Amino acid sequence: MPIGTPTASERARAEADHWAEIAKRWTQVKVPELWADRPPTEKDTVIFYDPSVDIARRARKWGYAVEGNDLSSLALFAAGLAVAEERGWDEGTPDIATRAYEARRLLIGDRIVHWAVPWLDAVGHGNAGHAEVAVSDCDLILGFADEAKVAPATPGPEGIFVDGEDSYGPIEPVAGRTRWTESLWSGEVVFHSDRLANQIALYEKSAGKWAGYAAEHAGTAQLWLDLSERALRTSRHLKTR
Repeated sequence: MPIGTPTASERARAEADHWAEIAKRWTQVKVPELWADRPPTEKDTVIFYDPSVDIARRARKWGYAVEGNDLSSLALFAAGLAVAEERGWDEGTPDIATRAYEARRLLIGDRIVHWAVPWLDAVGHGNAGHAEVAVSDCDLILGFADEAKVAPATPGPEGIFVDGEDSYGPIEPVAGRTRWTESLWSGEVVFHSDRLANQIALYEKSAGKWAGYAAEHAGTAQLWLDLSERALRTSRHLKTR
């Protein structure tokens, strides 16, 4: 190992510290008025899916009690798994270390990055008081997810996703267009206070933005390619109103 290269234990500790800081910054109860219509949870961002049972199941495997399903609680869980990995390496139990790493990788890929990055992106562009920290934490989470390669681009959806679905779920609008545009499944997180009169232009702009994300983040590219296509599809649906 080259001199100065951090060990696996040191990398896990550094990531644990970062996740703990993210948790501290986005404790939901501190400033709920800033996102009353879009709390930092997968349930409130996606709307059509509640991850509570899945999160509780993952936590039980590690004897961990997750206080909530918001970004802060999930970040604390990720931090705890990173600490478990660090201890595994330090105590000579690499099997525990690798299990903790994989559990954290799956937590990030399945329950955090796909909605937290769009949520933080929206806060970063829509609330001047928290824009800088939102963009910074968005980049941090993207970095962790890209390094873990949680969703690299696939050559095609055949055999990977059920017909009519992508990495997020059903691709066609459900529960009416208004409800659909309130969901990340439409291709964007839109806070009520930031809604634009021309939603078509909003989604067309978002499609380009997510395509840019895909080009810059190979380890999570499939998510952003899917969001880009969803945004374009939503803009087409809106044009037919």
